[in-house]
Amino acid sequence: MVRRLSLIILVVAAACGGASKPVQTAPLPDEPKPAPPAAAEAKPAPPAAAEAKPTPPPAKPGPVELKIPAVQTTVKVVSGGKGKKAALRYSARPGTKQAVELAMDFAGKQDTDEQIVPTIVLTGEAETKTVDKDGNAEYEITVTGVDARPVSGSSVPVDKFKLVLGTLAGLTIGGKLGSTGVAGEVTLRLDSAPSQAADALALLRVTLPTLPVLPSEALGLGAKWQSTTTAKLADRLDVTQVTDYELVAHQGTTWTIKGKTKVSGKDQAIESSKISSITGTGTSETTIADGTLYPTHKASLETQFMASEQDKSIRFAIKVGSAVTPRTP
Repeated sequence: MVRRLSLIILVVAAACGGASKPVQTAPLPDEPKPAPPAAAEAKPAPPAAAEAKPTPPPAKPGPVELKIPAVQTTVKVVSGGKGKKAALRYSARPGTKQAVELAMDFAGKQDTDEQIVPTIVLTGEAETKTVDKDGNAEYEITVTGVDARPVSGSSVPVDKFKLVLGTLAGLTIGGKLGSTGVAGEVTLRLDSAPSQAADALALLRVTLPTLPVLPSEALGLGAKWQSTTTAKLADRLDVTQVTDYELVAHQGTTWTIKGKTKVSGKDQAIESSKISSITGTGTSETTIADGTLYPTHKASLETQFMASEQDKSIRFAIKVGSAVTPRTP
């Protein structure tokens, strides 16, 4: 067994129960238990008839899937920009393959206690399976390498974190990506998943990169638009993310976009707790290239909220960072 120490799980548990507990952010293997002290006198062996039955072998790892639901996003153009205008699109071609690295960071704070997780690094190959007449691509990423990088301020041992992340070898990430970046449901699947994999997948669920959604209109340099996304944090907390984007560069077949995000949410109840003061900010930078599924992308987002029950109140902050880096095979 492993201990479930994902902060996102503890945040929900604390928000629902109101109890304050140390913040912990990463699933780690159990510490080895010390051997029991030797008995003062050796006890006689039980009769053969009373011998315990042999322990059955552990169950073989089996397939496991985790689905990340699609979110609702709307887009409105604020300014169309200047100069020659063109439609900005994710334009993957069917059958193409792309080597990519996904790097994800996760940190959490409960009142004054903060924990930071080492950077999760997944490397693999993204394949565009099909592209329909509207440019919507069906894709699958096969993870061939898993690693963790030290992060300043992290108290989570990197070597132990790598043991848990190692269960993700062979992971596939599949879904659909619209030509304007509207994403469908994403499926994380492991054909052979040990018990620790559930913790690692739960962490990926909240750290997996999401890409900017683009307007359908043609744009020029300096164009600005705003996207509004309604989402659920930890599948429990309703939040709204409003991002202001600007097309800051266009050179040849590449476009660079910068974004600033604000998070808000109405006061709401999770079981017996009241959640209030939902706020947050984030930034992103994305460079899209013609003919590729994944752009170069880097983003960070911090969400804060207060959980109160009776006379207890706890302030939480969750910070997620992600980066997508296309690689040369």
